[in-house]
Amino acid sequence: MRRTTMAQPAELCLDAATGLSLGGREEQEDAVLSDVLQDGGAGIVVLADGLGGHVAGAVASRIAVSTALSELVGQRDARGRLGPHIPDRLIAAAVSANHAILAHANSHPETAGMGATLLIAVVQDARLWWLSIGDSPFYLLRARRPRLLNEIHSLARQFDFLASVGEMDPKIAACHPDRSCLTSALGCTLLRQVDCPDCGIDLIPGDVLLAASDGILTLPEASIGDAVAATPRSTASDLVERLLRRVEAAEAAEQDNLSVAVLRVVPAVAGAGYPRPEWLRRLGFVSGRGPARLGQALRRLRQSGCAAPERAVPPK
Repeated sequence: MRRTTMAQPAELCLDAATGLSLGGREEQEDAVLSDVLQDGGAGIVVLADGLGGHVAGAVASRIAVSTALSELVGQRDARGRLGPHIPDRLIAAAVSANHAILAHANSHPETAGMGATLLIAVVQDARLWWLSIGDSPFYLLRARRPRLLNEIHSLARQFDFLASVGEMDPKIAACHPDRSCLTSALGCTLLRQVDCPDCGIDLIPGDVLLAASDGILTLPEASIGDAVAATPRSTASDLVERLLRRVEAAEAAEQDNLSVAVLRVVPAVAGAGYPRPEWLRRLGFVSGRGPARLGQALRRLRQSGCAAPERAVPPK
């Protein structure tokens, strides 16, 4: 688990943590990274759920998160902001991640057909932007109520809609063998669906953001909300641990991999110190933020499996 904390100029503080669970699978094909600035008032979370089976899925998810994060961090200014037109920057990062996956698959035939979902969240100056491709859910929990922010690019969402309007038998919709098929994912020449709103969302103290792979869907939304709201003073690390434990306690048959990132918005504490992200410390990236230094750290990330390393389109 990795935890960082960020001071924001709007007298808010972002407490962030990430975690992974293998579930009932033999390989970890999810990847998640967070980079919350020590003093710049900005934070980024990138999460991917690998597609293509075992080795290929793990490779795709690591490529996705490292490429997207590297591109975004490299665009920060001296104060740690991405500057104007953040949605355009998110789309460019997603396109770069997609190209990197396609290039790797082209040069490594054993990974042909690999892909990944992609979920990016950017917070700066108490405002949130995101990009989502695939079926990894992104929630805003405010006043203990979970609200799904992103579009879900899967046939499951379409089947459920058809059932809700009487165009499909609910029992058939719930058990359809193609429910897990994605309608958009990295690893395809054409990104058919990209959810990236033009306008950000203002955050307030008490807000909790939850990014996860679809392994979290073992829990009903009400249980997710209860886990986050159980103890108002819980840290992001506490919430990640609680969510992982709840999913594991459910003992679902063939539980999918689970990756989770939690970001809590709380009032800033004057004079608090904020540690450099643990994934950078573990990789020896202890000073400087230039793209070259970050690139070296991310290459070591891919080699080590730290903080990163299922399914396929179609179905999972």
